[in-house]
Amino acid sequence: MKKITSVFLLISSILFNAFSQSAAKGNIDQSFLNDFVHRTWTTADGLPGMTITALMQDKKGYIYIGTYDGLVRFDGIEFVNFSRNFDPKYDFVAVRSIFQDSKDNIWVGHNDEGVSCIKKNGEIKKFSTEDGLPHNSIRAICEDYDGNIWLGTASGLCYLTTESEVIIPDGLKELGQETIQVSKLYCDTAGRIWISTANANELFVYSNKKVELFTGITKIKNPSVNEVTQDKSGAFWFGVAPHYSVRIKDTEETVFDIGHDHTEGTVVNSIIQDKAGDYWFASDSGITVLHNGMYTYYDKRNGIPDDYINEIFEDREGNIWVAYNRGGIEKMSHGKFRTISMPIAINAICEDKIRNVTWLGADDGLYCYKDNKFIENKITEKCKGARIRHVGMTSDNELLISAYSDLSQIRVLPNDEIKVWTTKDGLAGLKNRVAIKTMSGDYYFGTTQGLSILNHEDGKFTNITRENGFENEFIMALYEDEIGQIWVGTDGGGIYILKDKEIVKHYKTDDGLAGNVIFKISKIGDGLWVTTGTGISKFIEERNTFFNFNSRNGLGTDSIFQIICDYTHTIWMTSNKGVLSVNLSEIEEVLDDKKDKISAKFYGNSDGLITGGITSTSVSTQDSLGRIWFTLIDGFAIYDPVKSGKNQIAPKIEIQEYSIDNTKFNYNGEKVILQPSAKRLSIKFTGLSFISSDQMRFRYKLAGFEQDYSDWSNLRNVSYTNLKPGTYEFTVISQNSDEIESEPTSPIIIVKKPYIWQQIWFWPLIILIAIAISTFMVRHKIRKMRRYQIELEQKVEERTHDLKLEKEKSESLLLNILPKEVAKELTEHPNQTIAKKYPNITVLFTDIVGFTKMSDGMSAEAVVTMLNKMVSLFDERAKREGIEKIKTIGDAYMAATGFTDEIDQDGALRMVKYAQGLMEDVKKFNETSPVKVQIRLGINTGNLVAGVIGKSKFIYDIWGDTVNVASRMESTGEAMKIHVTEMTHAQTKDSFNYSEGVELEVKGKGKMKTYFL
Repeated sequence: MKKITSVFLLISSILFNAFSQSAAKGNIDQSFLNDFVHRTWTTADGLPGMTITALMQDKKGYIYIGTYDGLVRFDGIEFVNFSRNFDPKYDFVAVRSIFQDSKDNIWVGHNDEGVSCIKKNGEIKKFSTEDGLPHNSIRAICEDYDGNIWLGTASGLCYLTTESEVIIPDGLKELGQETIQVSKLYCDTAGRIWISTANANELFVYSNKKVELFTGITKIKNPSVNEVTQDKSGAFWFGVAPHYSVRIKDTEETVFDIGHDHTEGTVVNSIIQDKAGDYWFASDSGITVLHNGMYTYYDKRNGIPDDYINEIFEDREGNIWVAYNRGGIEKMSHGKFRTISMPIAINAICEDKIRNVTWLGADDGLYCYKDNKFIENKITEKCKGARIRHVGMTSDNELLISAYSDLSQIRVLPNDEIKVWTTKDGLAGLKNRVAIKTMSGDYYFGTTQGLSILNHEDGKFTNITRENGFENEFIMALYEDEIGQIWVGTDGGGIYILKDKEIVKHYKTDDGLAGNVIFKISKIGDGLWVTTGTGISKFIEERNTFFNFNSRNGLGTDSIFQIICDYTHTIWMTSNKGVLSVNLSEIEEVLDDKKDKISAKFYGNSDGLITGGITSTSVSTQDSLGRIWFTLIDGFAIYDPVKSGKNQIAPKIEIQEYSIDNTKFNYNGEKVILQPSAKRLSIKFTGLSFISSDQMRFRYKLAGFEQDYSDWSNLRNVSYTNLKPGTYEFTVISQNSDEIESEPTSPIIIVKKPYIWQQIWFWPLIILIAIAISTFMVRHKIRKMRRYQIELEQKVEERTHDLKLEKEKSESLLLNILPKEVAKELTEHPNQTIAKKYPNITVLFTDIVGFTKMSDGMSAEAVVTMLNKMVSLFDERAKREGIEKIKTIGDAYMAATGFTDEIDQDGALRMVKYAQGLMEDVKKFNETSPVKVQIRLGINTGNLVAGVIGKSKFIYDIWGDTVNVASRMESTGEAMKIHVTEMTHAQTKDSFNYSEGVELEVKGKGKMKTYFL
């Protein structure tokens, strides 16, 4: 690590010496660039090309960028491209020059397509040689005091009048410059037009309605001028090849050599004076800045992407914009922080007012920083290679250096006398973390193995470790309060308070402390603050407790390493998420219960804080000038409240476009009309501030829809759905990164049109119409009811007759479904439950043998047709022979007979005869059917229950063991045979011949004797 640091210092020295050899003759200040934050955009960020031909900020605040691939508008976040490749409305591609006139029209000069005028309302008008221009390659544009637009081309000069007439100025012919090749145009404060050509002795000025040769540059022979401008005093500055700038004020002429010694320049392309009064010169060898008599050079040697600069300008916020010939665009903003990068972590910083230097403790030694340079001395030499953990100055100007090395603890007196203490002298541990000198003159050293106290009178050490009461020996912080108590912060054991070298108090999280890992203890105002790994704590002395701040009440992080309060009453904090700040007043409001949360602001690259982070044990400091020096893992950063004041320029807000449902419209100040069917309105807006653009926030309100502005957010688009008919006003407020608010925008008037039924007059009219129609309808109804009454009486007689017929049909239908006695009872008592037990019923079951397999090979129509034909035969026979069909279930057919209360009756005989007839019906069916079928038949006789089930779709059914056994007879029977039980056999054996009785195992009954007919 020591080798890396040495190389870093060597490179810095060589780079400084290289710049010091330039034309500035040693008046070099390269540290000037450290005050800027650099941001570059290329094609990877959305630019259509890397060559930037022109840059301009319009009056709204947009940055316009010219490229060979089109015109680009930039708001700090989004690039919007204008060319025929993106929108046929913009019938051009290459852009060479850009200018905004006094009427807010934007003029775009093209490479070989003339010039386009983009008006405020979005209308575009194009001029070319067909309209009288001398050439279509437009190199420069400006406006004179009469509103004429001057166009400098690759072969000629002209201007467009306010009536769009092309005029060739007088004087060119006399000078032999009819085909003058213009490089730049400039209108001075007197209204004269300067025409530069970058050719020797060819600088012209249009005055008194005539072009004349300017010969006022006398100190450079044959001057080739490419740039003309004026500074705030009215003095003229001329960019003269190869690398000069000439200033002419009245009769005084001064020449400045702005060349870079690493490469010979050939042209000066741009000159500006910034708000601070510094001069910037852009050439083909880099940028030169002249400030306070010093020169600063910015070129490839110190980070510029391309030495060839086409243009440079300052925006309204003081940002410097650079147009590169091959490197895109760059923005240089004054950063809040000045970061000095180093290849090593800085652990501690302190100011030494005696030696007028700043000490920086690093992992590889001690650094001494003075006048923006590192210097070596006796003290840095002593500390080389040591891991310095803490550096501090005592009230009597002693320098205390704590280290993790053999040096352990170093004291340097004002006369540079050095004293070293180690474990050999009595220190509790070799690794010393922090040191202070108390008001009594004693020294307290915090080591990783306990606290060591050096008595200033006898030089003896007293050590406090676990043996003396410390739960944790790793000392992280030391602080002496106003009454001489020493606060000792530990790495996990909380805080111990010592009085007269004795522990008198111990605070931990149980006592209200935010955390037990203590990073720092410091005083801010009248309060004592403790930073921990889980928040910060303010000690409330009168209540002997702590008030804690963490992510829950707005810190944005829990692990806070250190807090420092600057003279603007801003609290600065270092944390595991970087550097943040909070207004002290906000913290006090939370402490007083006037507010629930604080608003923390974090800082990063866009603020100039370019770092990989901060270590938890490092010590930052505030110097006597009020500057805060932050330790970083890769160097250090300086915050100066004077140089880093707030950006007081409120951002401008632009409403860019709106969309109704999925149709987009550019917004040009018009009233937004929503048709009744419109469902969704989206509005896109932006804030034009180029200092930390990504940190801008917005609030918006749609008056008529919402009462208050929304909460702050970084969203640049808002949508509203299903707005009610009416008139609304949309406004936006923006806030820059320093919380400076803009005024609300001029309201966008939004009108949601109603459907016809949403009009105010619609419903009263509808009511009147309804009343009129109702009156007419009532009268018409009365007349109609009278006629209807007569017709109704006639129809009653007809319907009575029809009902009688329908009743007879219903009774007939019931007789087809139910037994006669049941049908009669159901007709007379429709709401009564119909059920009855019969003593001697004979039940038959039959089904088709192999029906399932047979039906698999048949169509649905064929299956139903076959079953219908067969069942119809069975039904006809049942009707003829007085058998009651109960139901069909699939291919099974169920019938019964004997529905009387008498036991002795011929039901069984009739059922067996019916079964024989069924087999005859099957044989008859097979004679004509392509599918031959066989049936099984089972019969049983016994008692059962019969009744009607259901209300709307009722069914007559039978239940009982008799039914179940009949089903078993069918399922255990044989094809085309009648299978009967012993009961049926007993009642029919005298009339039919049966087989010998066969004993079968019947499910649910056991063994039964059955017979086949």
